[in-house]
Amino acid sequence: MVRVINQETYNEVVKENIEEFSMTPEEAIDDAIKQFEAQGVDLSNVIKDLILCDDRDLVKTCLDNLRSSIEEKNSEIVPEVLEKLKTELDKDIARRIHASNLGGYKILLDLIKEFKDDVTVVRPALRTMTSLMTGHPDLLDEAGVTLQMEILDKQHDVPTLQLLLRWMRECCIKHELNRQTIFNANALEKIKRILMREDATGQELRDACAVCRALVLDDDIRHEYGKAYEHATAIARDTLDVITSLLSRFKTDRAVVGDLMLTLASLIVRNEFCQSVEDAGGLKFILDVMVDHPDTEKLNWQALKLLKALAGNDYVKSHIVTSGGAPLIVSVISRFKGSETVVSSGLACISALTLRSPSNAGVFYDCGASTVIIDSIKTYPKSINVLKQACWAIRNMSVRNNMESQEFVQQGVEELLINAMKTHGLELENDVKAALRDLGLKVDLKERWVGKGIALSNDRN
Repeated sequence: MVRVINQETYNEVVKENIEEFSMTPEEAIDDAIKQFEAQGVDLSNVIKDLILCDDRDLVKTCLDNLRSSIEEKNSEIVPEVLEKLKTELDKDIARRIHASNLGGYKILLDLIKEFKDDVTVVRPALRTMTSLMTGHPDLLDEAGVTLQMEILDKQHDVPTLQLLLRWMRECCIKHELNRQTIFNANALEKIKRILMREDATGQELRDACAVCRALVLDDDIRHEYGKAYEHATAIARDTLDVITSLLSRFKTDRAVVGDLMLTLASLIVRNEFCQSVEDAGGLKFILDVMVDHPDTEKLNWQALKLLKALAGNDYVKSHIVTSGGAPLIVSVISRFKGSETVVSSGLACISALTLRSPSNAGVFYDCGASTVIIDSIKTYPKSINVLKQACWAIRNMSVRNNMESQEFVQQGVEELLINAMKTHGLELENDVKAALRDLGLKVDLKERWVGKGIALSNDRN
């Protein structure tokens, strides 16, 4: 079990080193760090150089000033103090934890409530709150969620709304209970209003989409079962047509289009949702993006993510290939072969489109997909993700395509896969062996369970 200490304990040891052992501040800090690390203490939540600062505790000073401003109902110095506090909080998680231990969350919450009609205070306060909760989302409580919903309802200042959405997104990352609380507070209805506004700016839409994606994350290891699927289903039913229509409206804005595609990819978790995007012209738009922006790496990666998600529907999967998607996908992987992210997403796309579809696999063979997959394995021999996706693509392209699958064999795939298995061991063993098996190559399969050779009896007294 990891051992931790608080800031006061650490400060006392440093102070003791200086006063009793006549060490310089730098020597005292270095010695304290070595002492605690030797004892197995995790110091990530401690500000190690606090004693070297001109203001020994700038975080505390800032929070005290903010508390006084709230009590005196005077906002004159608040923006300047908030900027100083945010700068400190952005330095490391230790300062954020220190600030929260000093009541920073409640102070900022009270500050926003007290000066809710003054955007010169609310904006920097929201920025500072986001900094405070970055990597530290446990602070959010019912009062915070209530405030978020109130601002969404009553605030019409666009920059303020954007800052609020960024705070909400940060609250959702790696925190399942926050996601559920925010979702249950009817956040979807309020976010949908932003998506539907005719005068909504591109950046405002990007921030709203980011919250939608954050609400469907499943990244909190403290909870075995989350509600990502339920959230995605509810959001998709309410917003899928709106988001798809925005693709055409913002087609000249690459950043917005990319975020919209990522959001759609995270929401289409049901068969009918894939069909809805297809029916609304989403597939044609995606393929046009890949044609019109051949040199934009991020946009092509986002398009690949959405194509893979759309492949969850068998009809749409077939239409992607018959519409000319296969050569575009192979071309993207080839053009951006230096990007591990793009290559991995491209191989995942091939795998999804050829799953249980020999005809689609045949088209990918004709497009030279086998060569691209082999090159990807050679280029990224240390990337587990690329190698796994390559194995799955090889499997799906080989099943019921025995003759065509010899292209992989002729290009030396057997040696490449065996070397990959030797390098990564158990982490990749099952995937490699399955690929070798479906290619018709020799593979040593292990029986995971065998009997003990003892006859079973069914005696009854």
